[in-house]
Amino acid sequence: FAVTVGMGCTGPENRLAAPTSAPSRQTARVVELAQGLTIDFRVPQVEIASRVILREGALELFAYAKSPTPKEHESILKTEVSPEMIYRALGLIGLSPGHTARYFPETQKVRPASGDTVEVLVRYEHDGQLREESACAWMRDMSTKQAMKPTGWLFSGSELVQDGAFQANIEGTVVTVGDFPSSLLSLGTSHSSSDSELWLTALTEAIPPIDTPVKLILRSAQSKE
Repeated sequence: FAVTVGMGCTGPENRLAAPTSAPSRQTARVVELAQGLTIDFRVPQVEIASRVILREGALELFAYAKSPTPKEHESILKTEVSPEMIYRALGLIGLSPGHTARYFPETQKVRPASGDTVEVLVRYEHDGQLREESACAWMRDMSTKQAMKPTGWLFSGSELVQDGAFQANIEGTVVTVGDFPSSLLSLGTSHSSSDSELWLTALTEAIPPIDTPVKLILRSAQSKE
């Protein structure tokens, strides 16, 4: 089965409390919530300072946060911003978390990921001009040999481990393309995170050079569905 078995319980008590909702549009503004993390309430959207760390190879993630679990070899972007802070920022723009994908051995059933739908974009400078593109344009579907079909991610919200720690902080799993109980943002379709079953690779020709600064942009995709 495609879903990694996680730790601890699986109910609502095993995730962070839903963050406070966003201010009204009348008080819209741009706020730096933490170093490298900005909320533009005018859109609204969350903007995360990142950099390109990989341009070739199979992927388990699109965006990885620095953590005790190294994943630089399987993620295109890396950020220094903690997943927990990104979680709170998404709540502040009005998005609600659901739950991560999970396989239950006792029933041999998969619970798909859930949560509000999030559009994932990248903004970077190319030849003196700013470009803004879908994250999907930087990944190749190995079955079609084409760029990943445009899709949104789900605000699955990660889980808490047995000591109450936010699991995404431990594993750095911000935007994933395989199934993790720690995924902050998950795909709506289940994909194994096993190395032998990875389905996306970096689309090298579409990705700017290593160490290029990139703004990872997250905003609601609900109106686009």
